Amino acid sequence: MIKDIAVKEIMSREVITVRQNDRLTKAQQILSTNPIHHLVVIKDGKVSGILSKADMMGAMLNGNGKIVHESEISIAEVMTKNPMTVEPDDTIGLVADIILANKFHSLPVVEDGELVGIVTSHDLLKHVYK
Repeated sequence: MIKDIAVKEIMSREVITVRQNDRLTKAQQILSTNPIHHLVVIKDGKVSGILSKADMMGAMLNGNGKIVHESEISIAEVMTKNPMTVEPDDTIGLVADIILANKFHSLPVVEDGELVGIVTSHDLLKHVYK
């Protein structure tokens, strides 16, 4: 069955990462020049967060409706901290359940604590419609 396929079969292995102390300016440059919507945030070689385009847009509008320049905001201030992760041998059925239950769009894939990939809702759809 499709839902029993391992995550490692559909995940993206080349993951673009940023550091917590990087500014949103750097994230914006990366996201605008690559066909991705999420960046995995790394601290001391481990996954510490995930940053989406939506997170960035929300952060640049403060509570008064004023636009704050992205160079003033660190990634650590707006990232989703300690994101849920999956392992390469987990099934895409599990990934689909997590994504649907939590309204996520991506999950870092880790093995022995190290980032080895990312799996997105787009990856799931692409695989289903092959």
